[in-house]
Amino acid sequence: MQRIEVLGPGCTRCKETYRVVQHVVETAGLQVELVKDESYERMAALGLMATPGIAIDGKVVVSGRIPKAEEVRHLLGIS
Repeated sequence: MQRIEVLGPGCTRCKETYRVVQHVVETAGLQVELVKDESYERMAALGLMATPGIAIDGKVVVSGRIPKAEEVRHLLGIS
């Protein structure tokens, strides 16, 4: 099962990023593990330098911005 992590300290931008990812996952009916991680240890372990961030299966794919739903769909292989 694919693991998607939304990383950030819990700010408004991080919450919006989680909302966008959650919407895409639910709309597409994907079976994934969606996690909101606010731990600085996890962000450091992944090398995330700017929040919000998104990691898919342990690889950071978005950093420092809120992605559009279209970009999230593309990252997840949904077109």
